[in-house]
Amino acid sequence: MTDVVCVNWGTKYGVEYTLRLYNMVKRNTTKEFKFYVLTDVVDRYSKYDNINAIELDTDLVGWWNKLLLFKDGVLPKAEYLYLDLDVVLVDNIDFLFDHAGFGITRDFIRPTNGLLPGPEFNSSVLRFNNTTTNGIWLHYINNKKLWHDWQKRIHFFGDQNVISHYVNAYPSFLNVFPDERIWSYKKGVKRGAHAGDRSRYFGETIPPDGRVCIFHGDPSPAEVQTDWVRKNWQ
Repeated sequence: MTDVVCVNWGTKYGVEYTLRLYNMVKRNTTKEFKFYVLTDVVDRYSKYDNINAIELDTDLVGWWNKLLLFKDGVLPKAEYLYLDLDVVLVDNIDFLFDHAGFGITRDFIRPTNGLLPGPEFNSSVLRFNNTTTNGIWLHYINNKKLWHDWQKRIHFFGDQNVISHYVNAYPSFLNVFPDERIWSYKKGVKRGAHAGDRSRYFGETIPPDGRVCIFHGDPSPAEVQTDWVRKNWQ
């Protein structure tokens, strides 16, 4: 069985984002799963039997907390599907549960950034077995000053750069998700073009094989009035 996990840290996203994500997963899979949230406010979830809240006891801030997904002892040992709180699921996502290896999406904005030995990846959707991923956490924590120095120089530098750097060093570890099933609202809809070979989709409709829409940066799903977003983001 593959379980589902998200991270809700700080004040940007309320509990309702976690609940929406749970509901979207429930509607769009035939798989059984447990649902986990890593959070700094576990008491908010005490009345929800279907949400397993795990307390983040950390001095990390913002997106760096996502790297705790890979730290030994944070989550029970299992297969996991990680989803950002601001993704919108529009159709069946069983393929994510069945995906082998370390699943990740190619980056939509920066296919490469000059800092990595290979391509850049987007960390909004991840599929992993946490018995094999502690190396990502160690890659971060053992080089923490380096990563945070880079963030001071490049404001968007964060967890997905650390993940990208690691998986580029171990390519056999990697199994990229199908491009046609995961797309970017900002790049594919708002701006009307995808990076690289993602250019086949334009406009305000769901692409033919689209299953997961990623809202990285602006706008968020809450700011979009498009019918299919309003229908599915609940």
